[in-house]
Amino acid sequence: MKRFTLKNCIAHSGGDAVEFVKEHIFNAKKTLFIGTVGVDANSLYYSSMLASSPSIEYKFLIEKRPTLSPLLDALGAAHKDFLSQKLAEHSVEFVEVKIVADDGATVAGRNAVRTADQWLQQPGYSDIVIDTTGMSRGTCFPIVQQAVAVGLSKGVDVHLLIASGNEPAFSIISESNDRAEWMHGFQEKMDSDKMDGALKLWVPQLSEGKVQATAAMYSKLDQVAEVCPVIPFPSHNPRRGDNILFEYKDAISAQWDSGLLNIIYAHESNPLDVYRSVSALHKIREEVFSGTGETPITILSPAGWRIGSLGMLLASIDLKLPVLYVETIGYTVHGTLPSKVTSPNPDHAWHVWLTGSVYETSRS
Repeated sequence: MKRFTLKNCIAHSGGDAVEFVKEHIFNAKKTLFIGTVGVDANSLYYSSMLASSPSIEYKFLIEKRPTLSPLLDALGAAHKDFLSQKLAEHSVEFVEVKIVADDGATVAGRNAVRTADQWLQQPGYSDIVIDTTGMSRGTCFPIVQQAVAVGLSKGVDVHLLIASGNEPAFSIISESNDRAEWMHGFQEKMDSDKMDGALKLWVPQLSEGKVQATAAMYSKLDQVAEVCPVIPFPSHNPRRGDNILFEYKDAISAQWDSGLLNIIYAHESNPLDVYRSVSALHKIREEVFSGTGETPITILSPAGWRIGSLGMLLASIDLKLPVLYVETIGYTVHGTLPSKVTSPNPDHAWHVWLTGSVYETSRS
């Protein structure tokens, strides 16, 4: 049993992804579906699509944060009720997962994998589906890594799904933690003596309103040799990349000592573009420093658009790269929330086949 690699990563997008879900996953022998109940209505899309399949068991995480607008809390509850009714004839379980401990420490990944392990270890599944649409990075990365390990050990097909829109249905302002931490399960050898003197390449995703969080990550790393930020381009908003560069111009030029040649442009709605870009950069550095006796290390920081973050997830699992991030501790809402819960038709849909029989004959 094998898994995806850069040379052989089977993925579907748009109508092909939807067709795959309707054909393969709908008719699979026995499927475990793990998703999240959140405020993004797109998180209802795949579970609603599969509601009439007779062989799917549904498990949903409910991420609990210290600070959350009562309006968003009510919207999350309405989405939970929607799923409960839509999937009334199925085995459905909702479990709350604490994201931040009382002392401010990030516990999202640790709590998520502890919960998911109870589901993943149950025997008899032919397929495991991780719907990352509503998952935060702190839960998504560790659960997907955990599912890949289970898929390889048990010979199970593991699938990653995501659906997203070009524009949010309403404006949400996030509040970030004041500390940067290693993603649970993605620390690798960081903070150990083996990394003393390592040539650190930091690859952060840049997005609007995250300058302070990005600064916290840079401070955590200490003595970074090079910074190559990732900018969304092409993008639904053609000026988005330029706007982000303007917002981060002081950090890029003065603090990180980076130039325009350091910037990685990756397609906003294609996770494989980010995956390929990060992988190519990492492998080039390994080749350059292979005969010098120095230790190059590539560190990823998913802090931007969600589909691009999945590209970083694929790269981190494939190449065993450490991941540093700042957890979100709360959300506030601006504007009016939808008065009725509906499952939208997303602008982008992706399926990535993580492990399974499809890779049996792979030589990679």
